[in-house]
Amino acid sequence: MLVVGYHGCDQATCDALVAGATQLRPSSNPYDWLGDGIYFFEGDWRRALKFATASRDRPQDKLTREPVRNPAVVGAILRVGHWLDMSTQVGIDEFATAYRALIDSGVVLPPNKQAHGRDSDRILRRLDRRVFNQIHENRAAVGVAAYDAVRGPFPQGHPVAPSSSIHRDTHVQIALRNSACVLGYFVPVEAVKYRAYLKMEFSAH
Repeated sequence: MLVVGYHGCDQATCDALVAGATQLRPSSNPYDWLGDGIYFFEGDWRRALKFATASRDRPQDKLTREPVRNPAVVGAILRVGHWLDMSTQVGIDEFATAYRALIDSGVVLPPNKQAHGRDSDRILRRLDRRVFNQIHENRAAVGVAAYDAVRGPFPQGHPVAPSSSIHRDTHVQIALRNSACVLGYFVPVEAVKYRAYLKMEFSAH
């Protein structure tokens, strides 16, 4: 299956990826809720740019491994053969089974919790992260084919209207575990135009 993912980063990182001078590395941050992997926003370059901008504006939150001074977006073409897809009942059932097994084994699981006082989404999802990583460990232990990636919808942000179930920062994230699935990187034309537009608007004021 071919899918387009977008990664928010610094412009220097974007340039190096497109030039083939570097590769993205898997991360293992406490807020990497889908477990270890290379994180992409599926089909949403503007959400990726918003993430990179937040990293620049809130360096104390350490949203990225390297500081972001000039927010940018790099696109990636991914060929994923084997998903753990959390938008499906199959994926949800596997997660629930792994969670129950951990509880039955007596493991004390960390809770998902707020990263700061204004965090209404509990973005420090250590519980989810622990269960996802356990899924991968279980499959490796019994010799079952490893997942190339985990895909999950993430409702985030304030509702767009009172009582609405649509949240402003909702997105679909991909945690890519198999870097061989990356066919190549590119610069999204829409993102370049949008950034140029924002600079024009800023300079006009």
